[in-house]
Amino acid sequence: MIQRRSILATAAALAAPAVARAEGKFPSRPVTMQVPFAAGGPTDVMARILAQELSAVLGQPVPVENIGGAGGILGTQRTARAAPDGYTIGLGHMGTHAANPSFYKQLPYDPVESFTSLGLFAINPMVLAIWPGMGKSLAELRDWIGRNEGKLTLATAGTGSVSYLGALLFDRAMNAKATLVPYRGAGPALQDTMNGVTQAIVDQAVTVIPQAKGGSLRALMVTVGERLPQLPDVPTSVEAGLPSFDIAVWNAAFVPRGTPEPIARTLTEAINTVLENATVKSRFGDMAIQIPPPEQRGPEPLRALMAREIPRWKQLTREAGVTPE
Repeated sequence: MIQRRSILATAAALAAPAVARAEGKFPSRPVTMQVPFAAGGPTDVMARILAQELSAVLGQPVPVENIGGAGGILGTQRTARAAPDGYTIGLGHMGTHAANPSFYKQLPYDPVESFTSLGLFAINPMVLAIWPGMGKSLAELRDWIGRNEGKLTLATAGTGSVSYLGALLFDRAMNAKATLVPYRGAGPALQDTMNGVTQAIVDQAVTVIPQAKGGSLRALMVTVGERLPQLPDVPTSVEAGLPSFDIAVWNAAFVPRGTPEPIARTLTEAINTVLENATVKSRFGDMAIQIPPPEQRGPEPLRALMAREIPRWKQLTREAGVTPE
């Protein structure tokens, strides 16, 4: 009997490390990707492309969960309050993690302290577009603004949205004294601009390009350093003589603060692997979405970017007279 117990104890001891390794393997179940916006928008489209390829890299399903509302605040808050175990990845962008503190006095999360950064994964150029009845060039728009001071209307997807930030920046660059008209989402903002209810819009290239190609909007300028292949005849802001109109929507991945460093590192490495995937590069490229180079990815570059961006938008909104709610 004693010998039998000894054999069983020895077997258990030998098996223990293997069991621990099995229990400690990450991930051992699905990893949810939370999107703080409704389905169908740019962040959601990117999330579904990433999730499909990330699932193959991690060896587990990566379902996408949309939690829209309040300019991304509700979904971002949900990510911040999730268990810090690596099984919840939150996507955010320039608005949720840099500009929101400029619009809200009491956010239910801290863009820096509530999260562990995984890294940047996409940069979305923005495009200034007008109702075609306004003219055919930036010069014509500038002349119209000169003759109609304070009468330009700029549609936005809502106060605090990335299109609102783009409109603020354009208004300052042009000294247009425009009226910013907030809508409940990019869809109705684009629709009213196409119908001439509002006269101009600054939004992400992926949402503007189809209307510009179809002729229902006229694209006048892109906000990045190089022209977009989808809009080869549209000048950059630098070419147009507005270098201060420099805005692109950066998109990043986060996990809740307190997530173990090895797990966060595993997710960062997995995302970087996905960004080198030919399918991801092709699908992002088709939408004019730029993948940041390797030196701009990872936690440290993202933290440095946020350290620059948060005060940048606070200064812009303060100068524009925006009062935080």
